[in-house]
Amino acid sequence: MALKGFRVHQNNLVYKGFRLNARVSREFPGGSSDDGTAPQFTATVLVTRANMIQSFGEDYVVPKFAQGNRVDSPRDAVHVAVSHGCDIVDALTDGVVAPSAK
Repeated sequence: MALKGFRVHQNNLVYKGFRLNARVSREFPGGSSDDGTAPQFTATVLVTRANMIQSFGEDYVVPKFAQGNRVDSPRDAVHVAVSHGCDIVDALTDGVVAPSAK
């Protein structure tokens, strides 16, 4: 699955004051790399407030991967996971107005 025309995310991104970190996993459809099959990739996304360096944050399952889908490259797995993380942050911050500086 090539994601041409989409912004490619870094593995670690700060978005709206939250740090998003994709955790990529590699799997072999045949069970091992010895049978010559190419690896496929999935990811989860860790969401942490950017100013809480020591916090462990929340690890979220990416719906696309939870449904059993896989992608052909780690870059694509990162993109899907971080994009989902942005959606999570948008939902968490929807309607939240930042206090004005005084």
